[in-house]
Amino acid sequence: MSIMSMRERGQGFGTKVIIGLIIIAFAFFGLGSITTFLTPVARVASVNGDDVTASEMEVAVERNRRMLMGQGMTPESLDEDELRANVLQSLITRKLLSQVVDELSLTASDASLDQSLVQTEVFQVNGSFDANQYRLVLASAGYDPVTYREELRLDEALGQLSEAIQGSSFMTDAELLRTTSLSRQTRDVTYITFNARDLETDLEVDPLSVQDYYDDNLDQFFTEETIDVAYVQLAKSDLMDAVDVTPEALQTFYADRIDLYTQDEQRRIAHILIAVSEDQDRDAAMAQIIEIQSELAAGKPFSELAKTFSEDPGSAAAGGDLGIAERGIFVAPFEAAAFELAAAGEISPPIETEFGFHLIQLSELVPAAVTAFDVVAESVEQAYREEAVKEDYIASMSELDEMAFEDSDLEGISDQLGLEIVELRGQNRASNTGILSNAAVKDALFSPDLMIDGNNSAVIELNDGAAVVVRVTGYAESILKPFEAVTAEIETTLKQIKATGLAQSLALEVVARLQAGEITRAVAEAYGVEWSVKTGMTRYQSDVPQALRAQAFALPKPSSNAKSVGIAQLDDGDVAVVSVTRVRNPEDSSIPGMENQAISQLLENQLGGLEFQRFQSSLQKLGDIQGQNF
Repeated sequence: MSIMSMRERGQGFGTKVIIGLIIIAFAFFGLGSITTFLTPVARVASVNGDDVTASEMEVAVERNRRMLMGQGMTPESLDEDELRANVLQSLITRKLLSQVVDELSLTASDASLDQSLVQTEVFQVNGSFDANQYRLVLASAGYDPVTYREELRLDEALGQLSEAIQGSSFMTDAELLRTTSLSRQTRDVTYITFNARDLETDLEVDPLSVQDYYDDNLDQFFTEETIDVAYVQLAKSDLMDAVDVTPEALQTFYADRIDLYTQDEQRRIAHILIAVSEDQDRDAAMAQIIEIQSELAAGKPFSELAKTFSEDPGSAAAGGDLGIAERGIFVAPFEAAAFELAAAGEISPPIETEFGFHLIQLSELVPAAVTAFDVVAESVEQAYREEAVKEDYIASMSELDEMAFEDSDLEGISDQLGLEIVELRGQNRASNTGILSNAAVKDALFSPDLMIDGNNSAVIELNDGAAVVVRVTGYAESILKPFEAVTAEIETTLKQIKATGLAQSLALEVVARLQAGEITRAVAEAYGVEWSVKTGMTRYQSDVPQALRAQAFALPKPSSNAKSVGIAQLDDGDVAVVSVTRVRNPEDSSIPGMENQAISQLLENQLGGLEFQRFQSSLQKLGDIQGQNF
């Protein structure tokens, strides 16, 4: 229960994903809003009569693209069709769930959203909610406070729906004991491995089979098409370096923009809230706040009283501290009182808001201050140079674009604008260094207009301070490599295939001999291999290959004095023969109660998750959904 008028959720059904998107977008892309140029257009899907609009789609696609790029993917490695299909599916699912939320009248209280907002770490500075940080982070991901608030309100309601469905799942005691016993099961395992690479040395490859493989797999032996690239780059920094700067000009520039170098007044506030609720009416709350006011007058510390009495869970533990206050964050009566306080330590009279009664303390006041020129001289000069070349840079880009359209090469552009021609040889569609890391550049280079018609590109802006014109100066098409050039490669491949097949044949022979009753040591000696022994292997043992461990626990429990034998296909073509001789399940009494409880919680969570997935699937099947294959 708090007094902030812009309240957001921080811990609900999908909020961690939203916060993750925001953090990544902020870290990697700065402040550019991704909604700037979107205009309302036709729907891309309909969900039980409710539209998923194209603008919703584009915003979601861009946010997901930024998230993936923040995780290390490049624009070229993104599958645009797959990205858009996944995003559309998620929008459809969210629309379906939101319709259920509306039908059930599920919602989130303002107090709950308040608490989540102030406790969301990405919105905090030095451990406290910060309004500037809040707006900054939201802007970086294309949100504004209103849309973000509504998204998180829905998110918390979806969390209620998810928790209700998942909470309905359960396990019987018998199921729990059985599952716990199986999870702690151990097995005595022996295994031998036939190493495919070792088997390759004695193998020969029929020359005819090499030719046959080549003929049957021609698509594997084509070269990649490549292009030679030339480009010129216009850099704003070059124009800025040429600007004549004088101390007088910088002082004038600084004085004309003094507001940019002025630190606004900062006031840190704290409050004590006594809430009006079903359990406490207005008169009782007012009486309590007056009593606290009396204790303050008697000299008791504000922070101690806040910790003891304040009913704002978001700030009470911090002595009522709400961080640096800014206008537009708090509800109107609270804000008016907070900004009337004139001196650090001053405390307001009781203030009534929709949440109850407050006492507000101005705990710190830092007056507005102008940063001295000497402190910001470097940034002033940078800003001065940028301002000086802004129009020239735009004019130069316009001239560059016009010349790129008119000229048949880059020579005239280079001569007239003094731009160096840079050449790159043998680039392909997978190249992603230098200017080819820019998707727009690569799209232009591999377009028919440049590859086939030989034209210059239009001006392509790489970032806020650089632009290029590119052209293709050479093209090598994809061609089939001659048989002689790939013979050795094919021979190696065929040897690997034969070695894997031989390893599998040897493993099958071993299994047959073991199942026929032969002694394990004798079988190993016959094939020149040794048994490895793992006594008490667990399902989670990390010192054996995963495929081997999976096979060991997939084999049936052997009867007394017998063994279960199977084959595991390992990496690099290796094959293992796996033998299980003993299986142990712990007694119920040997399983600690805390472990039982932890496993029970884990399994119920998993079952609950599956129940919620099934619920979503049923909504998909029963709903009237159009446009799912967009």
